[in-house]
Amino acid sequence: MTSAAPPRAEKKSNFFLGFLLLPKAKREALSAVYAYCRLIDDIVDTPEMPKDEARRQLDFWREEIERLYRGEPAHDVSRGLLKPVADYNIPKEAFLEMIRGCAMDLDGTRYETIADLESYMRGVASSVGIMCIHIFGWTYTSREAMHEFATVFGYAFQLTNIIRDVGADLEIGRVYLPLSEIKDARYCVDRLVLRDHGPAFDRLMEGQYKRAKAYYARARNLVDFRDRPSLLPAEVMAHVYEGLLDEIKEREFRVLFQKTSLPGYRKLALAFKAWLYCHGL
Repeated sequence: MTSAAPPRAEKKSNFFLGFLLLPKAKREALSAVYAYCRLIDDIVDTPEMPKDEARRQLDFWREEIERLYRGEPAHDVSRGLLKPVADYNIPKEAFLEMIRGCAMDLDGTRYETIADLESYMRGVASSVGIMCIHIFGWTYTSREAMHEFATVFGYAFQLTNIIRDVGADLEIGRVYLPLSEIKDARYCVDRLVLRDHGPAFDRLMEGQYKRAKAYYARARNLVDFRDRPSLLPAEVMAHVYEGLLDEIKEREFRVLFQKTSLPGYRKLALAFKAWLYCHGL
């Protein structure tokens, strides 16, 4: 496995807004986690890479995570994780869970029910949240509740991405919306592939929107209010993602041919709103 220099958190990503609010040591730890997440994600999202090679690389990383937790990493990215793992007690399972989730994309998995989709989202998104909350830190909320907070926020973020990227995902042959709910909306995958935007599609997307909003609310209710200031970076990302979700609804779910984004000034306003929320104002 060829080593690669760890990338810094990308300035255009929503991840970067939360990154800015941390002290230097935590920024460095988060940057190391971001490097790992980007690397694993790129393995499964590089079109030129044969699937067998991608699986081989994921197998390497399963073994590499075990080496990391023995203090014997072989790759530059995992060497960068040595200090964060030790300093912030990041659980090994979160790194392995991300590999499990990303591997599902290699198999072209489609999801029959929301429970099936949540399994995928736990892998690709909630795992990252668990890594991050250990870096952010908390005092008053139980570990179990805090891990559930990260898990449910992961669902919220990832479902927001899925809603935003319906059309883009069709370009690469991926459908993440639960098949049973497509059927319940009196829609079908064939019509989705044809990008048929009618009342049935609106029903389907309205259901996903309501579920995502419920995830955001449920996650917030899991945290002791005294821990909110420590979790400000997470709330900045959550406010931006939830703002994006609301913007998609305002645009009547026009996601089949375009990808909705928020301008910088809106993101900054939402970040300030998150600060007020976390400080009880």
